[in-house]
Amino acid sequence: MELINEVLILAILIIFQSIFGVGLLLFGTPTFLYFDYSFSETLYLLLPLSFVISLIQFTKSKQKEKSFINSFNKFTVPSLIVSLVIILLFQELINLKIFISIMLISFSLISFDKKIFKKFILRNSYKNIFFILLGAIHGLTNLGGGFLALYSNIIVKKNKDLTRYYISYGYLVMVSVQLLVLFIMQSKDFNYNNLLYILLVLILYFPTQIIYKKIDQLKFANIIRIIAIFYGLFILINSWSSS
Repeated sequence: MELINEVLILAILIIFQSIFGVGLLLFGTPTFLYFDYSFSETLYLLLPLSFVISLIQFTKSKQKEKSFINSFNKFTVPSLIVSLVIILLFQELINLKIFISIMLISFSLISFDKKIFKKFILRNSYKNIFFILLGAIHGLTNLGGGFLALYSNIIVKKNKDLTRYYISYGYLVMVSVQLLVLFIMQSKDFNYNNLLYILLVLILYFPTQIIYKKIDQLKFANIIRIIAIFYGLFILINSWSSS
């Protein structure tokens, strides 16, 4: 991919995540896989940017909730590590373009049925199972942020600041774990030049907060899911036709 195209795609994704809390990994992963980046290369490109955005959002948040942090750390992190190790070991044997696009479509369709999803996550006995599944999904596909956003919207309802607190903390932890595992298993794919894109985050993040203060994040959640479905279909069709 030409540098100008990479910069443009990343700028759009950074703006999206700076406003809505998700986007860099949700849409960036299938995008760069489509352009023949390996899974580890894609992670090294996107994860540092997601980390910086999540760190800013988390540290600036006025909302705090320790119970979420404790449950998330206890149940999500172990399953994330195991699933990420598995996908890194076998990424050469799997058509990740097709796999990721199918997962993106499936997760988006499932998330539309809020009644079933709500009953599942609101039960204390099932909530921990959800966190385990979230870690596994994110490790295998890098798309767990979509479910994390849906969970956050349902749990805190109309408090978008607390919603973003949940999402930013979740991403902060998952990205940190992913980077640690990557450095241990795939350090050869790390490119220090990618860290320059952090400057792009710092340039774009703060102006976008004007939009964040005005937007109805709950209504936009359905738009994100619709975009994800059609985007996943586009990647899937093109991946199948080229394979």
